Amino acid sequence: MFYQPHFLYRPKLIFCYILVQLKFLHPLLAKSLQAELPTGWNNKMFWVAFKSGGQRVYFEYECKLREPVSYKPKVVVDGEYQLTENDIRSFHENGYIGPFTVISPEEMESVREHLVNLVTNTDSKTLSFTINDKTDVATLNTRDRHLEDPVLMDLFKHPSITERCAQLLGADLLLWRSAFFHIPAFSNGSPYHQSTTWFSNLRESILQPPNVEELFQLTCWIALQDTPKEKSCLKVVSNSRQKINPVKHSKSNGKDIIYNQYELELDCQIDQKNVNLLEAKAGECIIFCERAIHGSTDNVTEDERWAVVGRIIRPDTRAYTEKMRDEGYKLQIYDADINLDDWRGVLLRGEDRYGLNRVLRETGVAINNS
Repeated sequence: MFYQPHFLYRPKLIFCYILVQLKFLHPLLAKSLQAELPTGWNNKMFWVAFKSGGQRVYFEYECKLREPVSYKPKVVVDGEYQLTENDIRSFHENGYIGPFTVISPEEMESVREHLVNLVTNTDSKTLSFTINDKTDVATLNTRDRHLEDPVLMDLFKHPSITERCAQLLGADLLLWRSAFFHIPAFSNGSPYHQSTTWFSNLRESILQPPNVEELFQLTCWIALQDTPKEKSCLKVVSNSRQKINPVKHSKSNGKDIIYNQYELELDCQIDQKNVNLLEAKAGECIIFCERAIHGSTDNVTEDERWAVVGRIIRPDTRAYTEKMRDEGYKLQIYDADINLDDWRGVLLRGEDRYGLNRVLRETGVAINNS
């Protein structure tokens, strides 16, 4: 109901708000009601939804991002990958660094063929889904394939990625998720959107960092083929990462479409002077902050476009709640129940200097250096 305005929207929202605050009552509630409570919403999220009657809602957790105390790299790395203070300042202002080379276009040609075959012709061995006839199984099969494919895993473990991410996040890095993005010929790219703690079930966060106002996550976007602006290149809006914006409720052919993350519309004004079109060659990577407003241009060519992304976090950030790991979770965007029994986080970089084995066991994440 939280993303479907109707004449009873405000009274129901007040009722839900009160229930969310009364945590001691939650174990006494029916499981169906417990599953619907937006326990991850903060007061501003409730207020914006209430004030607008559901016409403006947050599709992501509402929070600010503080500027770092220093723009110095968090670690010193080999000179080939070393970032300057100006590089890091530019990242925080513009929301991205790159593109830079991970592997050559010639190497990527065979890698792309292998990876496209992986996601189009084989089912996931990591995530299992309870689905219905509306579920987009093909899209779900593009998630977390790094856990079963060493070719994909090697891309994200490449020092051109890990050494740059370490200078932004810290010495120790976890890969918690990967996903492929396919834009067919003559089709729309993805509209502008933002992410932070990943409200994939629209009620609670998948990621729980120690402080949501600090940088705790990076996205590494790798071009599997050349992506000029005519072929759905990535676009990022400078100076847009500081706050999370609500989205507007809209309808398509009389039907609610806010559940489809690729059709939502951010409720904010975008100055075209701040839009950066990030064309990339096959084998190049762009590291960006998920909080920055981003999307991709339309593909106006007769060729499809493939890219793959990895979500990298600090080890002090918990991925998935204990309940999600024990019971699975409902991904409403694709209308599927996802089982996480075979999911795990992967340590990309770092040693066990700070007791990471203990921390990861406590958060339900297993180290995998294979």
